Amino acid sequence: MQSESLDVTERGGGVRNRRLHLGPGLAVAIVIAALGSRFFLIIWKYSINVFFYDQWSYLTPFFRHQPSLAELFFWQHGEHFEGVGLIADKFLYPLTHWNARVDSFLIGASIFAAMLLALQLKCKLYGALSYSDVAIPLIVLTLAQYEALIGTPNPGYSALPLLMMMLYCLALLGRSRLLRYSLVLALNFLLIYTGLGLFMGVVTLGVFLIECYWTWRHMTSVPLAQPLTGLLLAAASLAPFFVHYTFVPGVECFQIPQHHFLRYAKFTELMFVGFVVPRPLHVSPAMTVLGGTILVAVIAVLGWHLLHLLKGGAGSDAHLVGTVLLSYGLLFSVNASIGRLCLGFSAAFASRYVTLLIPAFLALYFYLLSQSWRGKRNFVLGVWVLLLLPAAVRKPWEDIRWYSNGKRDWASCYVRTENVPYCDQSANFWVHPHPEQIVDFGHGPDLNLQQKLDYLKQHRLNLFYEAGSK
Repeated sequence: MQSESLDVTERGGGVRNRRLHLGPGLAVAIVIAALGSRFFLIIWKYSINVFFYDQWSYLTPFFRHQPSLAELFFWQHGEHFEGVGLIADKFLYPLTHWNARVDSFLIGASIFAAMLLALQLKCKLYGALSYSDVAIPLIVLTLAQYEALIGTPNPGYSALPLLMMMLYCLALLGRSRLLRYSLVLALNFLLIYTGLGLFMGVVTLGVFLIECYWTWRHMTSVPLAQPLTGLLLAAASLAPFFVHYTFVPGVECFQIPQHHFLRYAKFTELMFVGFVVPRPLHVSPAMTVLGGTILVAVIAVLGWHLLHLLKGGAGSDAHLVGTVLLSYGLLFSVNASIGRLCLGFSAAFASRYVTLLIPAFLALYFYLLSQSWRGKRNFVLGVWVLLLLPAAVRKPWEDIRWYSNGKRDWASCYVRTENVPYCDQSANFWVHPHPEQIVDFGHGPDLNLQQKLDYLKQHRLNLFYEAGSK
C-alpha cells in the first residue's frame, strides 16, 4: 500500500512539474498568437497599393532601368543606404506587379521573425521560457510602430536591420570562434549598408576591441591575431561607407549644434517615452520624468555591462549582448535627436522610430531578468510587463485610418482622373509633398511624380494593375 501511494504521489508530482514546465510556453504562445494575428490583420486590412512619400524617391532605380544588385545595395537615400531592402524588392516587385503592399508584409514578417529570434536569444542567455517572457512579443510586436507597416513601408529602413541584429546577437553566442567571427562580420557588413543598421558598424568595432582587450589581459586563450583581424575587417567594412558619401539632412531645418545642449537629451528621452506611452499628444512634465528615467536606465545598464566585460569571466555572453543592444539603441536615438530636434519635441514621438528602439527595450528586459531584486524579482518583472502593455496593446486607429483612407481615396481618384492637384485636394491627402520636383536624396533632382505615375500606367503597375484587373 505504501509503495502504491508513493507511485501516486510521484505521478501527481510529475503532472504538476509538466504543467509548470508547459505553462510559461503556453502563455507566451497565446500572447504571440493574439498579437501576431492582430499585427498581420492590420497590415492586410490597412496597407494600400500606392507608393507614398519617400518611396517615390528611393525606388527611382526601378523607374529608370533594370538596376543591378550592386546598384540597389549601395543606393543612398538620405543619410543611409538601402542595402538588402531594395534587393528584396528587385525579386518581389516583378512577381506582384509592383504591389506596394508586399513591402508591408515583408516588414511584418521580418519583425515577427525578429521576435522569435529574440525569444531564442533569451533562452540561450537565461534558460527556459518564463511567464515574464510575454514581455518579448509585447516589445517587438507593438503597434506603436504602425507607421513602418502602413505609412511609408521601407523594409531596409528598420525591419530588416532589426532582424539582422537579432541574428548578430545569436552569432555572438557561437562556440566556434571562426564561425562566430565570420557571421558577425558578414551581418555587420549587411547592417552598415541597410538603412539605419549603419550604427552597428561602430558597435562591431567595440565588440572586437573588447575581444582584443580580453586577449591582451590574458582573460582568454585566443591568440591576439584573431580578434585583431576581426577588428581590421570590421573597420574595412565601415570605411567604404564614406567613399563618395553625400551628407544629406533629412529635414530642411537641420542645424548643428543647437544652442542648448540639454535639448538633445530631452528629445532622446521623449523618443523612449514614445515607445511606452500610446500616441502622446504633448510633452508633459510626467513624460519628461518618465523619459529621463528610461534614458538614465539605458545608460546605467550599459555602463554595468561594460564594467563586467572589462572584468571578463563568467556571464560575458549576456553582458556582450546587452552592450550591443543598448549601444545601438543609444547611438540611434542620439543621432535622431541631432537630426530632428529642429522639428520640435513632438517629432520625438514619430512612430517610425519605435522599431529601432526595440533592441534597447529588449536589453532592459534581459537586465531585469538577470537580477534577484532581493526576492522581489517577479514583482519587478510584472511591473515591467504592465509598463509595456498600454502602447503595445492600444490600436492607434486614428493614425492608421488616416494613412489607409487617404491613400485609398487618392489612388481611386487618380485612376479616374489622372490629375494630381485635383486628387490632392479631393482626397485631402497627398502621396508626395513636392510632386513637381522629387528630390532623390543623395542623387539630386529626379523624375517628377507625374512622370513616374505615367510610367506605372504605361506598364500597368502598382495602382494601375489593380484598376486594370477590375
